[in-house]
Amino acid sequence: MHAASNSIADFISVKLCCKAFERASNYVSMEKVGLVPWRKCEKGFQKRCKAANNAEALYRKGMINCFSRRKSESGLRYLKKATEKGHVEAVYTYGIILICLGGELSKQGLRVLSSLHLPKPNEGSSRMIASCRSKTEKFLRCMWVHVALTGPKGICCNCDCDIEEKPNHSTSTECQTWDASNDVGHCCDYCFWDREANLFCSLLRKYLVN
Repeated sequence: MHAASNSIADFISVKLCCKAFERASNYVSMEKVGLVPWRKCEKGFQKRCKAANNAEALYRKGMINCFSRRKSESGLRYLKKATEKGHVEAVYTYGIILICLGGELSKQGLRVLSSLHLPKPNEGSSRMIASCRSKTEKFLRCMWVHVALTGPKGICCNCDCDIEEKPNHSTSTECQTWDASNDVGHCCDYCFWDREANLFCSLLRKYLVN
């Protein structure tokens, strides 16, 4: 069964008690629901969608658990579930977190991010990356950020890329680097995602609650 409407207004007054409506929760759009639900009705709606494995609901729960509620393991599980359902922002966030964790997880993160099938970095900016960045910052602005990540130390790939210096330890320019163009010149996938992970970490520090 496909959802008859994409509006939360058509679902919020209905008790999702039958299997058909539970399945519909898997497909319904959550665009009109706040990224961090504050109203009781929105919380209930999002909970139903999450129980039905709605990819967007899983992504949102993962973000909140990872960066606000200090429930990293739980958050990663939700992000992984959303990633397995092809949720683009979940793939982006989950992959970058794994890269930041280092070791074998870093390699796993690169494999996850490769599923985005981005154009080669030296072909210019990526709208997909810009969209992921935009939604990430919008999400972080809506919640209390209590968890930051340490950016990757860099991957020795022996390439001849001309990517700019990593902003992992920057302060005054952090916001500028996040909003900067994605056109980083010639670089390999390793260096591209290493840079992106450092930009992601810079954004977390920007919204971190002291």
